[in-house]
Amino acid sequence: MRDYKRSLQHYEEALKVIPMGTSTFSKNPNLFTIGACPLFIKSAKGCRLTDLDGNEYIDYGMALAPVILGYAHSEVDSAAKAGIDEGLIFTLACPEEAELASKVIELVPCAEMVRFAKNGSDVCEGAIRLARNYTGKLKVMTVNGYHGFHDWFIASTPRNKGVPSVMAEWIINHPFNDIDSIEATIKKSADEIAVLIMEPVINYEPKPNFLKKIRELTEQNNIILIFDEMKTGFRLDVGGAQKYFNVIPDLAVYAKALANGYPLSMLAGSKKLMQQLEDENCFLSASYATEKASIKAALTTLEIIQRDQVLAHIWRIGERLKQGIAALINKHGVSSVLKIVGYPPMSHFIITESNGQTVNEIKSYMQQECAERGLLFIGYHHPSFAHQEKEIDQTLAIYDEVMKLLRQSLEKGDLKEKLKGRPISAFGVRR
Repeated sequence: MRDYKRSLQHYEEALKVIPMGTSTFSKNPNLFTIGACPLFIKSAKGCRLTDLDGNEYIDYGMALAPVILGYAHSEVDSAAKAGIDEGLIFTLACPEEAELASKVIELVPCAEMVRFAKNGSDVCEGAIRLARNYTGKLKVMTVNGYHGFHDWFIASTPRNKGVPSVMAEWIINHPFNDIDSIEATIKKSADEIAVLIMEPVINYEPKPNFLKKIRELTEQNNIILIFDEMKTGFRLDVGGAQKYFNVIPDLAVYAKALANGYPLSMLAGSKKLMQQLEDENCFLSASYATEKASIKAALTTLEIIQRDQVLAHIWRIGERLKQGIAALINKHGVSSVLKIVGYPPMSHFIITESNGQTVNEIKSYMQQECAERGLLFIGYHHPSFAHQEKEIDQTLAIYDEVMKLLRQSLEKGDLKEKLKGRPISAFGVRR
C-alpha cells in the first residue's frame, strides 16, 4: 500500500500560509481524496509524476493541459534557459515577441495581430474589452464555459463573492449545444449584445453545425465572436479548434499548450479589432508579458509540434485510450455510472451518481484505487507527446482492475465504507 505521509504533513503546513494550501484552485487538495492519493508533486519527467513520498504516477492532467510535449522537455527547456541567460526581461521589449506573433499569425486562421500576457483570465478580459469598445454595446453571451476569475465573468457564477452583483446583469449564459436558446437570445437582444464568448469544445463534442450557426448569427447581428481556445488551441489542431472545425471567430484567446507549461497567454484576432489597442485608452498590458524564457519556449514548442507531427501522435494514442476505456465500461457493466466523451486529444469521464453514492464519492473511490496502482486519476485525459503505447497499456490495465472493483462495490453498496481518505469535497471550475 502506498504511503502519503509526507503529502499530508506538507498539506497541514501549507494550510497555515496559503488559503486552500495552494494558489491554483484546480490543484487544491479538496479536489482530491485526502489521505488516499498524492496532494503535492516533487518532480515530473515525460508523462510521469513523483510525489513527496516518492510514489510515481502516469499523468494525464499534464499540469491542467499546458504540457503538450511532456514534462521537462529538454529542447524546450534549453530554449527557455537561453532566454534566462540572455537576461530574461528588459526595460524594452525583446525581438522574439514579434517573431512569435508572426508565427502565430501563420498558424491561427483568425490571427492578423497578437498581444501576449501571462494568464488566461487577462486575455479573456482583454478580448471582452475590445468587443465592447468596438460595438458600443455591453452585454456578453456565454455558453457554459469557464473564462477566468475577473469580475466581468465570475459575477455570473456561484463564485461571485466580493463582485458587484450589477455585473451579472450583463452576462447571459446558455447551455452548450443548445442553438435554439442562443438564437432566441440574439433575436431578442441583439442591440444590447456586444460579444459571444465560448469554448468550442466543453467535454462533449459540439453538435453538427452548432459552431457554424453561431458564427452566422453573430455576423448577422453585429456581435463579436470570441473562441476561448485555452484547451483546444494547439491541441485539436495546430491552428486550434477554429482550424479543425473551419469556423473562424473574430478574436481568440490562448494559453495552455502554447509554451509547454511556461507562463504565456495570447489574444489574437482581426486587425480591425486588435488595432484598438493602439489607443492607450483601450488598455491591455502586463509587465511580464515579454519575458524571454516563455517566448522562446513557445517558439520552440510550436516548431516541435509542426516538425515532429505531435498532434497526429496525440490523436492516435488518445483514440486508442478512449476506445479502450469505452470497451472496459461495457465489459464491466458500469455504463450507467461512467461514460467517456470528447475528442481523443481531450477526453473526459462523465460520472453519474448511483444507489446513494454521490459523484464525488465514486470519483474518490476511482482516484484512490488508481493512485494505488500508479495512475493519477482526475477524470479527464490530455495525452501528450510523451505518452507512448506502454503508458496506454498500463493505463487500460489499471482501469480494467478499478472498474471491476467499482462495479462490485456499487452492487454491494459498500463503496463509502471502502473509501480510505476524505472524499473529494469540491467541484471543478465548471459547476
